[in-house]
Amino acid sequence: MTTTTELHEAPVWQPARPKIRPLRLIVAWLVNSVALFVAAAIIPHVSIDDFLGAVLVSALIGILNAVLPPLIAALRLPLMLAAGFVLILTLDALMLQFASRVLGESISVDNFGWALLTALVAASVTVALQVALGTNDDDEYNLRVTRRIARRTGGSVQTDVPGIVYLEIDGLALPVLKRAMRDGNAPEMARWLQEGTHRLAEWETDLSSQTGASQAGILLG
Repeated sequence: MTTTTELHEAPVWQPARPKIRPLRLIVAWLVNSVALFVAAAIIPHVSIDDFLGAVLVSALIGILNAVLPPLIAALRLPLMLAAGFVLILTLDALMLQFASRVLGESISVDNFGWALLTALVAASVTVALQVALGTNDDDEYNLRVTRRIARRTGGSVQTDVPGIVYLEIDGLALPVLKRAMRDGNAPEMARWLQEGTHRLAEWETDLSSQTGASQAGILLG
């Protein structure tokens, strides 16, 4: 049972500096190999002889991925989210064709179209495996991206202008929150309402992606 003292303890987040973790690297390598092997088994006109071949192809693509996608991520293009996805997917397809030429005994790809479809299926399988295995939860990656953005924007900006702190609890329905405040499981929010410093308002976005709509509406207007 969670006590009041535990609820008021200051949260601590101490992300480590990005470093190479051999075990995580091996797991990611195997996940990508399995995803590629599954994709080749599903897509016609693309074949991988055995799992060892998938491991070799995944290793070659992993080396190329360490160099090429960061260059694309540095580009400034309109609709970068969609454009970046298409570019990375296209790049993956080209790398599959390149692997087919370099490692012809391990993988065979008839043309670019089948390579593109294989890259899409492999990416989908990879995401599913990462979520299932919990290998995509990496605070070090978030820290690295944050620092990269800070360097590009000239570092942090010091200001005495009051700001706003947004606390997002994804998937929390209004009745659930009210019950939590009533039962003492959200005492700080209950205190805000009792003191009159805050108010509780329900908002339905009427869209399939509640989180995306909420973040766009609140943060971007």
